[in-house]
Amino acid sequence: MKLASGLGGGLDIVNASLVYYALKNSGMQARLGSSRPAPQSVMENHFPFEDSGTLVHEFTRINYGRELSRYPEPRISGVLEEDVLFFSRKYENQTDVKRLKKAVEVAADKFDFTDMFFIDGGGDSLILTLDDVAGTADNAADPFAGGDSKVLEALAGINRVYLGVISVGLDVSASGFQKNIERLKQRNAYFGRVNLKTLEKQDYQLNHLLDFKQGFLEPYFKLAENILVLKEEDIDNPDKTQSHTAVVTYHALKGDYGMQKTFVPWEPEVKGKKGVVVCPDHCWMYFFDAGKIHDLKVELNKF
Repeated sequence: MKLASGLGGGLDIVNASLVYYALKNSGMQARLGSSRPAPQSVMENHFPFEDSGTLVHEFTRINYGRELSRYPEPRISGVLEEDVLFFSRKYENQTDVKRLKKAVEVAADKFDFTDMFFIDGGGDSLILTLDDVAGTADNAADPFAGGDSKVLEALAGINRVYLGVISVGLDVSASGFQKNIERLKQRNAYFGRVNLKTLEKQDYQLNHLLDFKQGFLEPYFKLAENILVLKEEDIDNPDKTQSHTAVVTYHALKGDYGMQKTFVPWEPEVKGKKGVVVCPDHCWMYFFDAGKIHDLKVELNKF
């Protein structure tokens, strides 16, 4: 059994479904997961297996924040017709990396996960120093802040845990990303990249664990269209959720290149127009050893 989980951003679970469906398409057993800030104390009707780890289903309610639609995991569970793993970064409203780490370790044992893939959209997971920042990343002022950074800290030292990054450049600078690829290569922690639209592979070393074959995009598109705000009329639909990176990924894999609106309240402006320039490079997913990234970040930020 393998896990495909969102790393920590708002709707990384939708980006993670790409890996989930690729695994299923290759005949492997897989579960979908999500890592979010909401603690279990704000959740109703779920199945906890650890303080910061639980299973949510179609009828789970997550009462966190003003916009309940920001937590679509129950709806996604309904689409999949199976429970979704939910890892909480917070315990009693305080960030708790130790409990999160324990939840991941317990999940690996309980569900017999041989490999776990955590997926990030945008690339802020590879912001290792302040020089790497682009866009409006959560950790723009501190490379150790933000949800992605906290999850990577929890994953530090765990074996057979991988990071996948898609739609690079929305949060991390292109130069910073390439520089950090080289740094991780030196630690044998970079495993190449795959273009999820064309299936071209460059330096990809994980075929034995995660192969990408024609057929996995169709169910991903259906899930994304069920969950994401993709057009103006979706904004007031309570069953649709806004996401900057997940919408860019969707349009890239559809081949909708050029200016596209993502409909998030903080949407950037390009040449006087709201939106993002979606390009073919957003189709590439890069793979890393997730367990080694936090230690490299600590090393780079010693003053």
